Amino acid sequence: ESYRLNKTVIAKESIYDNSRGSSLLFEARTGALRTRTYRAKYQEMDTVCAACGEVDETAEHSILYCKGLHPMPTEDNIDLIKSLGFRGQRRKSGITRQ
Repeated sequence: ESYRLNKTVIAKESIYDNSRGSSLLFEARTGALRTRTYRAKYQEMDTVCAACGEVDETAEHSILYCKGLHPMPTEDNIDLIKSLGFRGQRRKSGITRQ
């Protein structure tokens, strides 16, 4: 949802490079990130975040808010490119926490 609200133009993205981070980003952008909340649609399981144990594990929580994941999201810009493990790219995402 956050991606859809902040994406302003339809254009080719050159951020996919077959890395683990690239795969995770693709899943997140398509709404198929395999969080506990997503998997609970197909099998009965607990949806509480395994990393922090505080709230349901959703894509938005895991990417932007979870304090149990490392590197932890920061109060200012989140360096998602680096955090997701993209090779050779060091750009800031421009996303800020709410």
